[in-house]
Amino acid sequence: MPTATNGPSTVVANGHKRPHDGDVAQSEQIHPSRKRRLDYSEADAQFARMYDELADDVQAVRLAAAGKLIRALSATSDAQIPRLQSAIARLIKGLCSGRKAARLGFSIALAEVLRLAFGLGILEFTLAGVTEQVGKLTTVEGNVSGQEKRDYLIGRRFASQAILQSDVGTNTKVPQHDFQAFIGAVVEQMAEKPWMRRDCGAMLYEFLASRRGSQLSPERLQTIVDWLSAKALWKTPEGVALWMLFGTTPAVRLPVGVWDKKGPLAKSERHILSKVLQEVPVEDGDSTTTSSGSRQAAPSFAWSVIMRAMHQSDNAAAEKLDVPITENFATFWAACVDQTLFNENASSERKALGLQILGLAISSAPPVAVGCVFSPNVLRCIMAQRADSQRYLFEAAKAPLNHLISRAKQDSAIAGNAASSLIRAGAVNFDQASKTKTMDTLLTHADHSKLEDVMKDLKTMILKPALKAEDQGNAENARRNSADFMLAVVRSRKPAELSLGSFGTDYEPTPPQWLSAALNTLVEIGYWKLDKSLASPPISDVTRQVCRQRLSSIIGHVMKLPLAQASRTLLLAVEHLRSVGENSYGYPNAGKETKALVRKTDKRMRDTSMYSMMLGVPGSGNSEDVPRAFVLLYAMAVLQVYNEDPDAGPALQDLHDCAGEWDKNSQSVSILIELLLSFVSKQSTLYRKLAEQVFTTFAASLTPEGLQSMLAVLAQRENLSGQQELFRNEEDEAEEDSEEGNGSVIDVDDMSDVELVNGEEVGAGASDDSEEEEEEDDEEEDEEDSESEAVDGDEEDLDAVAAFDRKLAAALGSAAMADDDDGSDMDDEQMMAVEPALQNVFKELKMKSGRKQDNKDAKDTIVNFKNRVLDLLAIYVKAQYSNVFALDIIIPLVMLIRETTSKTTAEKAFAVLKQYFEACNKHKALPVLPNEDAGFELLSATHAEMTKGGSKLHLNACSRSSLFLSKVLVTMDPACYGRIMGMYAHLQEQWWKDPNSKVQSSVFTEWTSWSIAMRRQAMAWLRELFPWLKIVSSSFSLLVSPGYRDALKNPAIGIHDLGRIRCRTPCGGQILFIRSDLERAWMMVQKQAVGEMSFAEVSGMMGYEVACARIVARAELSREGRCSHKDPLDRFISTCMQRTWWLMPKYDMHRQGRGDPAFEDPLGLGRSEFMVAAEEGAWTKVAEYLVHNLRENVKAYGQDLDDFGRVPACEDPAVQHWVRQSVLMLACLLR
Repeated sequence: MPTATNGPSTVVANGHKRPHDGDVAQSEQIHPSRKRRLDYSEADAQFARMYDELADDVQAVRLAAAGKLIRALSATSDAQIPRLQSAIARLIKGLCSGRKAARLGFSIALAEVLRLAFGLGILEFTLAGVTEQVGKLTTVEGNVSGQEKRDYLIGRRFASQAILQSDVGTNTKVPQHDFQAFIGAVVEQMAEKPWMRRDCGAMLYEFLASRRGSQLSPERLQTIVDWLSAKALWKTPEGVALWMLFGTTPAVRLPVGVWDKKGPLAKSERHILSKVLQEVPVEDGDSTTTSSGSRQAAPSFAWSVIMRAMHQSDNAAAEKLDVPITENFATFWAACVDQTLFNENASSERKALGLQILGLAISSAPPVAVGCVFSPNVLRCIMAQRADSQRYLFEAAKAPLNHLISRAKQDSAIAGNAASSLIRAGAVNFDQASKTKTMDTLLTHADHSKLEDVMKDLKTMILKPALKAEDQGNAENARRNSADFMLAVVRSRKPAELSLGSFGTDYEPTPPQWLSAALNTLVEIGYWKLDKSLASPPISDVTRQVCRQRLSSIIGHVMKLPLAQASRTLLLAVEHLRSVGENSYGYPNAGKETKALVRKTDKRMRDTSMYSMMLGVPGSGNSEDVPRAFVLLYAMAVLQVYNEDPDAGPALQDLHDCAGEWDKNSQSVSILIELLLSFVSKQSTLYRKLAEQVFTTFAASLTPEGLQSMLAVLAQRENLSGQQELFRNEEDEAEEDSEEGNGSVIDVDDMSDVELVNGEEVGAGASDDSEEEEEEDDEEEDEEDSESEAVDGDEEDLDAVAAFDRKLAAALGSAAMADDDDGSDMDDEQMMAVEPALQNVFKELKMKSGRKQDNKDAKDTIVNFKNRVLDLLAIYVKAQYSNVFALDIIIPLVMLIRETTSKTTAEKAFAVLKQYFEACNKHKALPVLPNEDAGFELLSATHAEMTKGGSKLHLNACSRSSLFLSKVLVTMDPACYGRIMGMYAHLQEQWWKDPNSKVQSSVFTEWTSWSIAMRRQAMAWLRELFPWLKIVSSSFSLLVSPGYRDALKNPAIGIHDLGRIRCRTPCGGQILFIRSDLERAWMMVQKQAVGEMSFAEVSGMMGYEVACARIVARAELSREGRCSHKDPLDRFISTCMQRTWWLMPKYDMHRQGRGDPAFEDPLGLGRSEFMVAAEEGAWTKVAEYLVHNLRENVKAYGQDLDDFGRVPACEDPAVQHWVRQSVLMLACLLR
C-alpha cells in the first residue's frame, strides 16, 4: 500500500498517523486554561450541583444537599483538606447571596462543615483563622450600592451563627484567645449598625439560652459580658435581654453601676428601661448612648423576654398568696407602653410599633394578665385608628385584635377576662367603634364563670359610669351602652347555653347565674326605686325605660328555649320584681282590682296544687307543659302591670278564668286564643314569641271556635274600617295613647322590642344589629311591600293635587290657576274676602292628609296582625296535620292570597298551605272527614276561587289545594274519583266556552298529571307487594294513602265491614282501603249463576275462595267482638271458622299418624308448614291452605250447610281469576 512521507510522521491509508518517537502527546497540546476548565468540570461537577441545591426553596432538598456535601467532604484522601478549605470559602461567599433560600441552606452546611473541620484537629483549621476569613470574605470594597453592603453584612451575621452552631464554644480544642477574637468580632457587628445589633443580639441570646449555650464555661461567659461592657451595649434592648439572662448565672460578674441590683426590671429603673426599649439616648456610665436615627420597624426580641420575665414574677408572687397578681406586668405596661408608645402625642411610627408589641403581649400573656394590655391609651388609639378606613394605621390596629380573637377561640378564660377589661375601661361599644366583631367573639367563647364577672362589671357601669367630671352629661349614653351590651351578651349565646339543665328546689330547670344576674340588674334599674347613694348620677326615667326595653328583648330571646326553661327564666325575673312590693315604679299606679289579681297570681304561681290540677289535661300533649304555659302567661301579665299596660288587668282576669275552668269548660280554649291574638296584635317581638311558645302547647286543644277566631282576622279588610272592626273595644284607649304620644319625643334607640312594619318603626338601635334572621327577612319583605305600593300612592297623590287645584281655583274665583304677568292683582280687601274660603280648602286638605296617614297606619297594623296569625297557623298545621279541623284553613288562606295587598302576607299564606300539605305527605297521614259531602263542599269552594282570578301564587294555591282535597276524598272512597273528575270536567267546560275565563290551563294539566301519578303509585305498590301478580285487572281500582304501606306491617289490623278495611297507624291517622271490587265480583257471581246449589256442591269453584275470604274477615271481627251473625252467610262463616280452629289439633294428630285416616292434606302442608309459609310471605300457599282446609272440613264432617244459605256458582274464568286475586290480597292484609 503506498504511503506519503510529507513530514515527521507518515499518514497511513486509513487516515491515522503512524506514531514516531518525536511526536508530542495530544493532551499536552491543550491550552492550560482549557485544561483547567476540563479538570474542574470532571472533578467538581458533583459539588457544584450540591451548592445549587443548597439554595433551593424546598427545605427537604436543602437538607439532603447538606448531607451529601458532608459525606463527600468526610472521605479521607489527599484532597480532603483543600476541599474543606474550598468548601468553607464557597459557603461563606454563598451566605452573602440573596438568591432563593441560599442563606438558610448555606448556613446549615457551613455549621456542619466547620464542626467536621474543627473535629479533625488540623492546624489549618482554627477559630481565629475562620473568623478572619469570614471578615475578609464579607467585606465589600469600592463604590457599591447600599443593598450590596447590607447583603454582605447579613452574610457575616449568618456566618457567625454557623460558627456558634458548630459547637465551637464548647469545643475544648479551641483556644480561649480564639474564642475571645470571635466574640469580639460578633460584638463589633452589634455596635456597627442598629439593625445588626438587633439581629446579632437575638442570635447571641438564642445561642446562650439554648442547650449548647448552657454548656459554656464561666470563663467564656465572662468573655461575652466583658465585650458587651466594652462596647457599652448594656443599655440597649438587646443588652437588657442579655443582662437578664446572665443575671441567672452566679458564676458571671456583671458590671456595677449599669442597672439596679435587682436588674433592669426594678421599679426604680422603670423610667430608664422605657427609654432603652424605645432606643432613646440614655447615659451609660461615662458615655451616652446615641439614637439610631431610623424608626424601629419591628419590636426587638427583648420585649418578649421582658414580658415573659414579668409574668413569671407575678406568677411566683401569686403562688405564695394564692391569688392572681398582675401588678408587675401592669405597671411595666403602663410606664413603657401605654404612656409612651400610645401617648396622644406619639407619632404614627411609634404607635405602629406599639400595636406590634400589643400583638406580642396578647399572644404570650397568661389569661389573668390579658386584660392589663387594654389600657386607656391603647383603646383610644385602636378605636381612633379604626374609626376611618383612610387612617394610616387602620389595618395595623386590627392585627392585635385578630391575635386576641384567635386566643379567645382556644381559651375561654382569655375571652372572659378580655371582655371584662374592655367593659371596665368603658369600651362597651368597642365593636361599633372599631368596626370589628371582637366583643361579639369574646362573648361567644367566654365561659359561664367569666360571664358572671362581665355582668357584675356592667351593673357597676350602669350604676356609676366611669366618667370624668366634665362628662357627666354622657351618663345616659354610657348606661344605654351597658344595657345594650347585656342584651348583646345574651344574644351571643346559643339557646342551649342559656340553660344549664340544673334543677332548683321545685325541680324546674334554672338559668345560668350570669343570665339571672343580667335579668335582675335590668329589673332593679328599670323598676325598683333605688337609693340615691347606689347610683351616681341618679337613675333617670330615660334609663329606666331603656332597661325595661332591654329586659323585654332578653326575655324575647329566651323564648327560643323549650317551654320549661323559658317559663322558669321569666318566673324568676318576675319573682325578683315582686320582691320589693310597693317600692317600685308602675305597680303603685295600678288599680285595686289589678293589685288583687296580682296577689292572687303570686299565690297561684307558687302554689304547687296548680301544677297538680293542670297535669293530665286531655289533648294537651305533654301534661307538664300546660301549667308551664300558664305560668309563662301569668308572669307576662304581671310584667304588663308594672309596665302600666291598660290591658294587663283584663288579661290577668281572663287567665284566671281560663285556668280555673280549663278541664271543665270548653270555652276556656277560645278565651285563651283571644288572649293570644291580643298579644300578637301588638308590634312587639316579645309578645309574638310568647304567643307562639304558648300556642305550641295548646295547639292540640284548639277548638273549631278558636280556629275560626284566628281565621276571622285573615278576612278583615286592610284599611281603617277593618282596624276599627278588629279593635272596636280598644278604640278609645288607642286614641288617648296617641294623643299623649304626640307630645313626647320617641327615642328610636329605645324601641328594641318593636317590630318593623313597612319600614315605619325601627327596633333595637345599635344593640340590635344581630337580630334574628327571621325578623330581618320580615323587614326586607315589608320594604318590598312598601315599594310595590309606591306606584299606587303616587297616583293617589296626583289625583289629590288635581282636586286641590280645582278647589283652590274655585275659592279664588277663577276657572283655573293660570300664570299671570302680574302676580299682585288682588288688593288687601280682596285677599281678606277670599281668606275664609282658603282656610276651608286648606283645612279640608289637612283632614284628607290625616285620613290618608290613618289608613296607611291601619293597613300596616292589619297586615302585621295577619302575618302573626299566619305564624300561629303554621305552628298548628305542623303539629295537627291529621286533624280534620285543619281543613278549615284552606279556603280562608286561598282567599287571603287573592285579597291581600301585601306580597309578604300572600307568600306567608301560601307557605302555610305548602307546609300543611307537605306535613301530611311526610307523615303519611291524611285527615278523615266525617262524610264525603263536607269534602266536596270544600273542593267546590276551591274551584270557585279559581274562577275569580288573581296572581300566579293564588292560582298555584288553588290548584294545590284542589289536588290535596281530591286526595283526601279518593283515599276515603275511590268511587269519589268519578265525581271529582266531573267537577274538573265542568270547570274545563266553562274555561272552554268563556274566552275571558280567569282559570288557567295549567290547572287541568296538573289534574291529569296527578291522576296518572296516583294510578301509577297504586300499581307500583301492588307489584312491589305481590311480585307474583303479573296481571292486574283493568277494573281493579286500588287507591291507598301514603301511610298504608307502613300499616301493612302492623299486625293489629281491624276489618270493619265486608268491603272496607280500616287500618290504624301508630301516628293516629286512619287510612281507608276500599275493597269494593270484591263486592262487585260477588254480584257478578250472582248474576251469572247457572243454577243454585249448596255450599258443599260447589267444591273447587271460586265460591269457596270468596267464602274463605269472608271466614278470615269474620275471624278478625270475632276477635274484636264485633261479629253480629245477622246474615245467614255470616252465621255459616262463623261456624266454619270455629270448626276450622277446633280442627287444628285433630289436623296435627293426623300429621303424626294418630288421627282420622279419612282426613286428607291435599297441599301437603301441616300446621307447622303453614306457619312457616306465613312467616316467609308465601301468601299463595297460605290462601290455598285456607281454602282447602275449609273444603276438607266440609268433607270430613259432612254437615249440611244448606240451612245457612246457598252460594251461586260461576264458571267464568275472568270472574274466577278476579275473585281469587281478591282473596289472596285479603290474606296478605290479614298478615
